[in-house]
Amino acid sequence: MKKLLATFLIYTLCFQLGFSQEIDKTLGKAFTSKDSSDYYFKIAKRQIKSDRDEAQFYFCKGARHGDYNQLDSAIYYSKKAIVVFEKMKDLKTLNTLYNNISQSYRKQGEYDKSIQASILGLQNAEKSKSDFWIFYFTDNLSVIYHDFENFDKGIYYGKKALAFAKKLTKDRNANIAGALNAIAISYDDSGRPNEALYYHKQVFNYIKGKDTLAIGHTYNNIGNTLLKQKKYKEAEKWIKIAVAITEANEKAQAGRYDVDFYNKATNFTNLAVIATKTKEFEKAELFLKKAKFNSVKSNNAEKLRDYYRAEYEYNKERNNLQKTVESQEQYIKLRDSVFNKNRDKSFLEIEAKYQNEKKEKELLNKELEIKKKDTQSLILAITIIGLLIICFLIYRQQKLQNSQQKQEFELKSAIAKIETQNKLQEQRLQISRDLHDNIGSQLTFIISSVDNIKYAFEIQNSKLDNKLSSISNFAKSTIIELRDTIWAMNNSEITFEDLQTRIHNFVEKAKEAKHTINFDFTIEESLLSSKFTSIEGMNIYRSIQEGVNNSIKYAEAQNIKIGIKHQKEKIVIKIQDDGKGFDAEKVKFGNGIANMKKRIEEIGGKFTIASSEKGTMITIVIK
Repeated sequence: MKKLLATFLIYTLCFQLGFSQEIDKTLGKAFTSKDSSDYYFKIAKRQIKSDRDEAQFYFCKGARHGDYNQLDSAIYYSKKAIVVFEKMKDLKTLNTLYNNISQSYRKQGEYDKSIQASILGLQNAEKSKSDFWIFYFTDNLSVIYHDFENFDKGIYYGKKALAFAKKLTKDRNANIAGALNAIAISYDDSGRPNEALYYHKQVFNYIKGKDTLAIGHTYNNIGNTLLKQKKYKEAEKWIKIAVAITEANEKAQAGRYDVDFYNKATNFTNLAVIATKTKEFEKAELFLKKAKFNSVKSNNAEKLRDYYRAEYEYNKERNNLQKTVESQEQYIKLRDSVFNKNRDKSFLEIEAKYQNEKKEKELLNKELEIKKKDTQSLILAITIIGLLIICFLIYRQQKLQNSQQKQEFELKSAIAKIETQNKLQEQRLQISRDLHDNIGSQLTFIISSVDNIKYAFEIQNSKLDNKLSSISNFAKSTIIELRDTIWAMNNSEITFEDLQTRIHNFVEKAKEAKHTINFDFTIEESLLSSKFTSIEGMNIYRSIQEGVNNSIKYAEAQNIKIGIKHQKEKIVIKIQDDGKGFDAEKVKFGNGIANMKKRIEEIGGKFTIASSEKGTMITIVIK
């Protein structure tokens, strides 16, 4: 697939560079003609009239030599083309030229030079901001490191290429498949077959149907991995599919491109190994002949290395000692010429140089960016300071106006509040006077009238006498409650100290009425200054009063305790007696208890009552 993609790019660029039409047509014939290529190139050379024509000529000639695996010539002409295209600053075409040179060196097994060309291409791609070529050269580096048997680097660059491929929009699936293949072959040859098969089979998520004709190498590589797992029959099936795809592509491209020696060399070498391992030596010998022919024709060091390895395994299995030694010597000679420590060291130097140059460039760009940002920041700072000064002056003026308006508003509000409070206080005083003068005097008249009737007439009827006494007592208690109400109305705020006095008075009167009951009233000193509204104060006072009255009337108690304490930001009031108690489930509460509960809930408090044979406990909790 990579070969087809590279050829397409070369062909497209050869005839879309915008050069003179005359040389353009001649080079088109030279590039597509198999037998008359040299003839047309000679004509094209005579048609060169400018630097651009010369650059196009070298470009196409180098590409055509590469297509014929005439690698030295391909490198020679591509380098001559680079010189001219660099002068023209044609970054787009330079990407293709660096790729052509890298591929030619890779075929020759000169992996250090191949990597150097790919790194130069990668730098050019970064300069031209070509996402596709950044991916392509990264993918190239993965494959080259694999061929040199540096599999960890092959996996590293393969995964980088995969990340770049997923960001592409054009030919995205094909490029993802290429990156997956690059990762998988490094996993395969580093002895990690499960990872290799995972990445190989991921390809089929992106390439499906007729498009699988472009990924014959994937079928071969899956077969190669299965081969190493000694799953020979399964491996053979996959590789035969790869052979069929290669042959189908050759037929489809007949007359346009050369025979695909590279893929055929791979396919037949793998089939030869399978036949050797399964003791099918006649088949193995036939496949080895085909593998050798295609490996030599491919002019690819990696393919020749793999062939000699397969030949060595075959001769070893046949116990042909002399040929085994010869094959091994050929394999070692080729391997040592390509895979030596000096070249490995050269790889490290090339990559280190690239990384250093990249870092230096990044640092320079950062410095320029910092300087640019500093300048922008200075201009921005001056602008902001100017705006802040203007804003401060406007704010200061506005603040003075707002302050004046606020003072005027506060003054008006204070005056209005005072006036409202004065009116409310006047109304309270007026209501309290009316209550005292009218209702108070009427209640006093009722008491006086009842007492006069009792003294003026000798009432023999005890029921009537008791009824008159009851009316008189009710009127007296009403006067007391009326005075409490008037007292609350005349105060906007009531403290526990005020309540303490009235509760003490109430308790003293209760003692006079009930000599047999002991009263105990305590309040924490810290609560004396706590303030309530007049409504809250009266509700608390009336509830305590009602609770004590209930104990006196119904409990038959000997002791009544009233305790007021502070507990976790709450005020807890408890009214407790040691009377006979009652069953809460059987007794229906009267208006007194209901009123107490309602009063406490109105001021946001909680009212509970609990009773047993030992007495009754009323608990009031106020925030």
